Amino acid sequence: MDFADTLETLARRIEGCVAVMILGTDGIPIERHVQQMNQSLDIDMIATEFTTLVRRSMRTAVDTELGELREMLLGTDAMMFLVRPITSDYFLLLALNRGGNIGRARFELRKAQLAMEIEFAM
Repeated sequence: MDFADTLETLARRIEGCVAVMILGTDGIPIERHVQQMNQSLDIDMIATEFTTLVRRSMRTAVDTELGELREMLLGTDAMMFLVRPITSDYFLLLALNRGGNIGRARFELRKAQLAMEIEFAM
């Protein structure tokens, strides 16, 4: 199964998921799957902004001797965003509508991250 299929399967398993992406910490998207997303929102612009936030958060976690960043959750009026690093250079970003299943999203994102760690380590 390739990354596109993996992301599509992931999104279908999570109620309220509107987008899931694999991004480099340099801001370059590797793969994405978008479904039922509000057309007024630009997922690529959102992802680019998250890249800066993820890099800073990863650095802060290490600098404060808390260890490596494992998961990040950001809630807004419109959506919830979950971030899970795959490696120090790549991460998963999942966008969830308000009222979506956050527990299932965390579980499925963790499973995907573990599977992708192997792929990205090669």
